Amino acid sequence: MDETIRCKWSRDSELLTAYHDEEWGQPAKEDTKLFECLTLEMFQAGLSWRTILHKRENFRKAFCQFHIEGVMAFTEEDIERLLQNEGIVRHRRKIEATIENARRCNALIKEHGSLLAFFEQLPVDSIEKRKAIKQTFKHIGLTTAESFLMATGMMPPQHEETCHLYKQQVKETAR
Repeated sequence: MDETIRCKWSRDSELLTAYHDEEWGQPAKEDTKLFECLTLEMFQAGLSWRTILHKRENFRKAFCQFHIEGVMAFTEEDIERLLQNEGIVRHRRKIEATIENARRCNALIKEHGSLLAFFEQLPVDSIEKRKAIKQTFKHIGLTTAESFLMATGMMPPQHEETCHLYKQQVKETAR
């Protein structure tokens, strides 16, 4: 039996535990991974992260494995198809925002070379960085921007003090 102490939110299921230990806060560099994280964080707003993680594979299938070029080509027919897909969160504005955000991501990649390059050139200050993300992407608020930054390792995740990863994070910060 694993007796490792983790953040409370990650103890409800093996899926959450694996996400907490293996993904959350780990640097994301690839465009598709950054787009996936941005999209899933947006869909999570108002819901539990557990719900989103349980539907993640369905989201990947529904949104072309988060290949930006594929999603940006979605039409009204695709939106209607997604609204019927019980495997994802069926929210018209979030689906439409995902398509628009794919277009915005594509433009940012053309301008900066990659999404990571775009995010790296944003202000270092976390408040300003969150504001810039909110202004750049559709249906992304400040809290969602902060969650995205933590999930992708662009901002330190907020582990609870009792969490084994908090202690590791403190050691790394002290170096």
